Amino acid sequence: MKCVNCGTEIEDKKINICPNCGAKIKHDTFPVWAIVLIVLAGTGFFGLPIIGIVAAMTIPTLVASTEQARNKAIFKKTYSTFNQAILMDNAISGKYYTTFDDVWNKAIKGQLSRYQDIENGIVLADLTEVKYEKISGTCQRKPEKISEKTACAILTVDADGFNKGANKFSVGSRVGDRFNILLYSDGVETIPNTPEDRLIKKFE
Repeated sequence: MKCVNCGTEIEDKKINICPNCGAKIKHDTFPVWAIVLIVLAGTGFFGLPIIGIVAAMTIPTLVASTEQARNKAIFKKTYSTFNQAILMDNAISGKYYTTFDDVWNKAIKGQLSRYQDIENGIVLADLTEVKYEKISGTCQRKPEKISEKTACAILTVDADGFNKGANKFSVGSRVGDRFNILLYSDGVETIPNTPEDRLIKKFE
């Protein structure tokens, strides 16, 4: 190291005053290794690792966002498909059925072009799975107050299938791959004030 004032060579890095002229010695505060890293980064030496780090941080978020968008679309489609099936059956038969079994087997399954039976449910053509839990054998039309107490069944829609995927319901703004809807003789409805309810209201 040299004194910038008189040019005297100083070997001891601990000396703060030049022994020749008495000027203050300014030590390099930036480590040499840091300078080397900056130079290498500027030449693109770390280009690929940096891209890899950025990708590792952003890809999971992008994938999660894409999956949530897909789950929303599947839920909306299934909700619409069930309502359309029941309305179509009513237009053909001229009546709404009064039992769960008739609504499920005649109004819904009777109007679906392709499906596969599974235990307490069906697999739709797009591989979405829907299972039911009977609440009542009797089915009524949608009342003014929608709730689990007035429906004849609660249907669970799983976008990935019950044996695949995350198998999580939506929480807050995070959209899962499972959704609950209520079954009535004249259609399906979301449970009020649930993430499913907010999703359908956004679509409408």
